[in-house]
Amino acid sequence: MKKLFLFFIDGVGICREENPQENPLSGLFTNITGKPLAAGDYPFFFDSGVICAADASLGIPGIPQSATGQATIFTGINASKHLGYHLTALPNEELVGLINRQSLMKSLKDRGISVTSANLYSKEFFEKRGKRRRNAFPVSTLTIQASGAPFRYIDDYKNGRAVFADITNKGIRERGYDIELISPEKAGGYVLNILKDFRFVFFEYFMTDVYGHKRDREGLEESIDIINRFTGTIQDGIKESDTSICVISDHGNAEDLTTGNHTVNPVPAILFTRDQRAAESFAGAIHSLTDIYPWVLSYFNA
Repeated sequence: MKKLFLFFIDGVGICREENPQENPLSGLFTNITGKPLAAGDYPFFFDSGVICAADASLGIPGIPQSATGQATIFTGINASKHLGYHLTALPNEELVGLINRQSLMKSLKDRGISVTSANLYSKEFFEKRGKRRRNAFPVSTLTIQASGAPFRYIDDYKNGRAVFADITNKGIRERGYDIELISPEKAGGYVLNILKDFRFVFFEYFMTDVYGHKRDREGLEESIDIINRFTGTIQDGIKESDTSICVISDHGNAEDLTTGNHTVNPVPAILFTRDQRAAESFAGAIHSLTDIYPWVLSYFNA
């Protein structure tokens, strides 16, 4: 029975520079792929998967942005083309409608695939944002909500079945929550617990985009270490050849610290898998953010 962990990492592009020393993300996933995430020929096959370079500009002039990039990933519709421009931050009413009708998790659930998110939420997140007149929720939250899947809270975390967005709990502790720091390895174990019960598991990590906007190389280096250890633990813990990990981002940013803005660079689309046919289909299918949605459906034959 096929399963998929979809790991969305915000603000990660493939740097155009050949020199990996100038690219703070060059070490991302090198513990698995053996290749610096930098300029080169793509798709790139490695022992346990493939890296593709996906267009995030979507045929629209200007700098790619979060709302339209993420909406494109999770609906399969070119959201920038639909609006006629790249929309930053939070989805507007039009995009909310698209997500509610056709979010990836909803589409999978409607086809009988069990879906969930691994992200740990707080009740306050919904209470505060729900009071605003305009939509105050990101694409990821709306995607989960559209599927009808329940959100995960502290009780789920205590049972080893939720992961905070920064993986280690550093951020939620800084907000005053009495919760311990955990290792990326322990967080990866929590994802493996969730994968036992669901065929599709989604997780969002956004600290790369935060540090990219701040041009914070030290923060990014810490993020890369966390992500590599987290993902490596999940990959090592997957024993079935029909369970894969798909990594995708929405736009470039953190790969270029000469600017604190997003970039027009392509983004990495990576499949970690022991299923060679899945790797080959991914390599042949993924050219743009619009291609993730249909590929995931095809992966499940849905």
